[in-house]
Order: sequence, then C-alpha cells, then structure tokens
Amino acid sequence: MPKILGTGRPPIPQDVLIKTLYDNRWLCCVCRDAERPVIVHHIKSWAESRDHSPANLAVLCSIHHGEAHSTHALELTLAADRLKSEKAMWEQEVRRIDPLAVFKSTQIMSCQWWYFNHLRVFEIAEHVGVKITQLKGFQAALRNGVCDEDGYLCTREGLWYVGQAPSHGLYLYMSGMLRAAMDHACVRNISDDLDRGTLDILVIPGDLVFVQGSYHFTDMPSDGSGADMVRGRRRVNKVEITFVFDRNEATSGSARTEWLLGVHTLGCLLRVNKLQRDQNGVLCLGATVLAIRSAHEELKSRMYEIGLYQSGLIGQHDDDEEFEGFDPDDDENDGGNGESLCS
Repeated sequence: MPKILGTGRPPIPQDVLIKTLYDNRWLCCVCRDAERPVIVHHIKSWAESRDHSPANLAVLCSIHHGEAHSTHALELTLAADRLKSEKAMWEQEVRRIDPLAVFKSTQIMSCQWWYFNHLRVFEIAEHVGVKITQLKGFQAALRNGVCDEDGYLCTREGLWYVGQAPSHGLYLYMSGMLRAAMDHACVRNISDDLDRGTLDILVIPGDLVFVQGSYHFTDMPSDGSGADMVRGRRRVNKVEITFVFDRNEATSGSARTEWLLGVHTLGCLLRVNKLQRDQNGVLCLGATVLAIRSAHEELKSRMYEIGLYQSGLIGQHDDDEEFEGFDPDDDENDGGNGESLCS
C-alpha cells in the first residue's frame, strides 16, 4: 500500500483549485469575511479519501479551519455534514450574486440597457420555462403590436424601437424577459478575470458571462438585407472578445448614434461560443451578445481581486512561483491534514 499511495500528498490540481476559489468568491463559506486569509480544506481528509474533487473541497478562513479540526463537548463543531451544508448554501448564493448585481444596477436611472438580442433572449427564456405572457410589459407590448397573444415577438425590419409607446412597452417586456431568463441561469461576471492564466479554466463554450470594459465597435459591410451589422471587440491582457450584432435592435436613438459607435465603456452579457489561442498566445473568445448596457463602477471591481494577485494565481506566468513558500507535502504547512493555504 505505501508503494501504491506514496508517502506524500500530491497538490490539488490547479484547475480544480482555481474553480473552487472562484466558486466561493475567495471567501470562507461559513463567515464570508473578506478580511481573513483562506484555506482550501478537504472535507474528508486526504489521508482517508485520496479525493481532490471539488465536492470534497471547502474554502475556510483560519478560524473556521481550526473549528473543522476541533471537538468541543458543549459547542457545535464544524463537522463534515454542517460544512457541506454551509458550502452548498454559499456556492448557491454566489451563483445569484453576479446576475443580481447586473440587474439591480439597472434600477439606477443613469444605467440602462442599450441593446437586446431579441431572438436569442426569447429563445433562452422559452427554453428555461419563463411564463412570458405574465412578464411586466407584455400587455403594453401586445397593445402596441410588438408581440402576439402568445408573447411571440412580431417580425420587424429596420429599427425595432420607434415611437414612444411601442418602444417603452418593448423595453419593459425585454428587460423583464432577460431578468426572468437569467434567474434560471448561471451568469459569471468575468470583468476582472480577463487573464489568460485562468479564464480558459473558468469558462467553457455555452457559459453565460458578463464583461464590462472598453469596447470598440466597427461597422460591417452591408449585405443588402437592411441590417446594420456591427462587430464589437474588447482586447486586454492578451484576451480578445468578439461578437457581431444588428445595431437596428438598439433600444434608443442615442444608443444607435452614440453608445454603439466607436469606443465606449459598456457592459456586455454574452454567451460563449468558442475559446482558442492564436499563434501569438492571445486567448480569443468568440461570443453571441445577448444584451449591452451602460457601465456601472461596482460591476467592474471585485473584492477578491487583490487576493488573486497576492496568491500568484493571476498576474504571474511561472508555475513554480504560484505558491511560493508552500510545499503541499509539508506537514508543517497544512497540519498534516492535506489543505492548501491561499492567503
């Protein structure tokens, strides 16, 4: 058995470690205190389980890590069952935080949606079972002829938002539909995660992501259909995000003539289609844009970003330095219980 199992504990695979930390927002799943350093803890010890899977890993602060290894006669200890429950509740809440923040910020009068990909948003809403005829704005959209009695959008050529009443009804209808659809989906805000060392671990084709930052919009040649096709591009940290859309679906005249032209700082809700590196090492993310909105400063900064740089998980390119000073096989570092320290 010693020959089979070996004498040391292999490190947690980096892709598993990164996803575990991100899925917990780099916070202890029990107290969620951003001021405390964290430890990736094996719920069932490595010595018993030989299990590095995400289901067996929990992010704990140093205090709750101590509780996970303590037994008190009159106090509730952080036993495995309770730890699994805390982990599940926190990771579920994390999945709600990004889309909730995106939509709550649109309640501010200065922030609004500049564009909807009407067909794709409708497809997602229908797929996840949204009751579209009960959405806010449906009755106004129906009265103004922008949808039928079943909620299906009417075919349109040229500009989608023309006339005050039809435009207002369609805007309310689509913003409600998008919100309802995202309530059933996991949307990851990767605005601060555009680093080629982690992004292709965090995101796979089919994921929904939100990216806020500076975009460059370029007109595409006319194909004679009447569509006003535009290519959107954001490039930073050797990551390039591209998508195309029809500017005729912009929600206002100012969106068409100002915000979706040239270079502007905006937030884009995207469905990832492909990720691949080019010959220069640039990670190219091809996407379908679902919606574009005005920027909001709270969506760009993330409280765990400083922790990522301090740990070395992003901002460095030498794998041997990513956990400098930490030996995963050294019992003095992990107390002999097989945890990874990440502060």
